[in-house]
Amino acid sequence: MTAIALIDYGAGNLRSVHNALVVAGADNVAVTADPDIVATADRIVLPGVGAFAACTSGLSAIDGLIDAMDRRVRTDGAPFLGICVGMQL
Repeated sequence: MTAIALIDYGAGNLRSVHNALVVAGADNVAVTADPDIVATADRIVLPGVGAFAACTSGLSAIDGLIDAMDRRVRTDGAPFLGICVGMQL
């Protein structure tokens, strides 16, 4: 199981967020757009930059990703951190 799934949907400063998580002590951080990895992650981080609609389009373009995040967070109770627009999404 992946400790932290850092969602890569084409927006957000993934490198900075990844580095910040590692400096804060996180290990096993997967930068991913794979719904299967997201569905089993201990924690999910969703960075966001720019307009809400553009970020939503990026997430929607990846088949199964929104459902995997929704199931893992809302149903299973996995901790979720949304950064900037990521929290609104």
